[in-house]
Amino acid sequence: MILTLKPGRENKVHLFIDGEYRMTVDQAFLANAGLKNEMNLTDAELALLTEQVNSRRAFNKGCDLLARRDHSRFELLTKLRQKGFGAEAEETLDRLEELGYLDDARFAAAYAAELQRCRHFGKKRIEQALLQKGVDRAIIRDVLDELTFDPDDLRALIERKYFRSLSDDAGVQKTVSALVRLGYSYAEIKAALSTIQEEQEGLE
Repeated sequence: MILTLKPGRENKVHLFIDGEYRMTVDQAFLANAGLKNEMNLTDAELALLTEQVNSRRAFNKGCDLLARRDHSRFELLTKLRQKGFGAEAEETLDRLEELGYLDDARFAAAYAAELQRCRHFGKKRIEQALLQKGVDRAIIRDVLDELTFDPDDLRALIERKYFRSLSDDAGVQKTVSALVRLGYSYAEIKAALSTIQEEQEGLE
């Protein structure tokens, strides 16, 4: 099989096998692989070249995705597979972890803090969100243990977002249901509502 090299845009090079397009690489890969125009490749050499190119593409795509935002391992694996990568996806994740670019514990801590700060999620909802991202339960447990949940924050959330609903029993029940969906326990909600009620009675 004859390999033909054709320059592409910027530093890209298109690879053709017996006149048929197969893949695109960059100049750095071309130099490291020792590829030359019109060289003869065996089936084994072509298979190895294809594997190397796919591994490089998977790694570059993984780096690109992580540059946009942090991901869990499961989340990144899913995206790479959606891009058509197979075994090289797992290899890419292992390499990214070795380099420190991918870290489920770091991702989980940052994501949990964001959910607590920006979306006012309680522990249960944060746990569910991290499980959906494929984070290991042991990591989730450690992350939740490190998070500080101030009862005053829940009280402030109720007063800011649900206070008008507390005028009757139906409104209170709707508020409780909404807070349960946000991941707060009945005990936490009851304590916050009791504090608000005591404060209102003190103003009367």
